[in-house]
Amino acid sequence: MDGLQFINGVVFLVLLLSSLLAKAQFRGFHGSLNRHPTFNPTRHNVTYYVGETALLECSVENLGTKEIIWKNRNQKHVITVGSFVFVGNGAYSVSHPDNSPHYDLVIKNVQKHHAGVYECQVSTREEMSINIQLNVIDPPKDKEISSAMTLSGAEFVDQGEAIRLSCNATGVRHAPEDVDWFFKGHKIQSSVQEEIIITKFHSSETRTLLSTLEIERSKMEHSGIYICRSTDLTIKSHNVQVINAASKNSERAVKDVGGTSEDRTGRQAEQKDNHCSLLTTHFPTLVLLSTLSSLLIYLPR
Repeated sequence: MDGLQFINGVVFLVLLLSSLLAKAQFRGFHGSLNRHPTFNPTRHNVTYYVGETALLECSVENLGTKEIIWKNRNQKHVITVGSFVFVGNGAYSVSHPDNSPHYDLVIKNVQKHHAGVYECQVSTREEMSINIQLNVIDPPKDKEISSAMTLSGAEFVDQGEAIRLSCNATGVRHAPEDVDWFFKGHKIQSSVQEEIIITKFHSSETRTLLSTLEIERSKMEHSGIYICRSTDLTIKSHNVQVINAASKNSERAVKDVGGTSEDRTGRQAEQKDNHCSLLTTHFPTLVLLSTLSSLLIYLPR
């Protein structure tokens, strides 16, 4: 009976725990159902020049399993659902970074016929959407549309230390769409094996795209000219020299012993000149001593 009571007690505890877990899951599920999607603040009126890349922002919290739908109010068909694009001309795409609430509509090489009211809609039973007005205008004739760019970083790096370069590209009205890194004519890509990390950060407020290039452990073959190029072909270059640690230690050792090699050569030449000067000054005395020594040999003993 004791064994049967023990088994019944265990079964009761298992059933009790299962019930508690089921209630917790139901409450979590019910709570997630009560969390309705909400739009984050965004710009509802944007203006771009012809030929630029337009970015229409739409950020939604608590989206869950629902989808974001983009469409032009002047057209019947939808443009995108989620990240899938229904318009096949290559101009449209959706920018949705991982774990981000943004489902931004991107229009490359925007033209005047793209202007209009765009709707970002959440796929819910009730109507839930925001409207964004896109204006497309001609660029000013007396002003070239290009980005200002700066490229900074150390010029000399000890072998084995990290190379860190920072490329800051600022657009006339909007941040450049992207920047690329090049070294010796080849495009640089992030690589775990080669310990290369490239990061990019957009700021719509400052119209800036900041990209950093980091090579964790520099080698001698990493010496050379690095190039940062934006999508509007603005280019900046930066020369990096990787210093051999062995030669640097050798040079430091020379300095510790007696200064630089040039200093040592100078001192050796100075000592040689001093020896020559002493020899010239005392040469007559040496000749006289040599003569007296010879005469002493022939004197009778």
